[in-house]
Amino acid sequence: MATFKGLRRPRPTPCGTYTEWRWPPSTSFARTLLAGYTSFEHTLLPETDPGPDSTYFWAHQFRLIGGEGGYIGLQTKGNRADGSLGKMAIFSIWDAEEAAGPGTTRFSGEGTGWSCRIPYLWQPGRAYAMKVSTPGGGWWAAKVRDEVTGVISEIGGIRVPGHWRNLDSWSVMWTEYYGPPLNACSDLAYSSVVFGTPTANDGEAKPAGSHSHLSEGTCETSHIEALAGGVRHQMGMPG
Repeated sequence: MATFKGLRRPRPTPCGTYTEWRWPPSTSFARTLLAGYTSFEHTLLPETDPGPDSTYFWAHQFRLIGGEGGYIGLQTKGNRADGSLGKMAIFSIWDAEEAAGPGTTRFSGEGTGWSCRIPYLWQPGRAYAMKVSTPGGGWWAAKVRDEVTGVISEIGGIRVPGHWRNLDSWSVMWTEYYGPPLNACSDLAYSSVVFGTPTANDGEAKPAGSHSHLSEGTCETSHIEALAGGVRHQMGMPG
């Protein structure tokens, strides 16, 4: 029988977790269809701290009518605008024109655009309210509020092309592992977060429905659980 030497098994890969939200028209049917929403807001509760060397991104991604999309979220070991690594709040929009705030940078890789990134020492077991809204003039602003202290941190603002309109009637929340290749599924740090059900237009609108799914991967350690008032995303196994 022939033998084959030097062949390597494929690297194990985690399954990403996704919850997509469908948004209905707001109070004015015609206005919403034509102009979209002016804000999305949600809470994010990290139930665990995967550790300083873990690489997780917990995000809410959105689309803008007539243009591209973006996202807002927290990371465990993010590439901050000042070049340091660590816990971070981030807000980005693809194909945007400029950004303003305490930590702005251009990004490339999976598309190009502008990103606002600030050091943010989130704590496990604590909820954070995250909001994207428009003050007008093509600008979008993002902020995060510590639900225990009430302290609001401005993540930054991003200006998009003038012909883009407001937020479209779709968004998706996800957990992403963005670290180096794994040697084994057991090497994946444990992450558990609860995304609160989002609202739009400062609470005026709620989603019409949602759908959760996993991306392709070989590590069977990702789970999504529907909760009253949100959804839990888990990756890895508790240590």
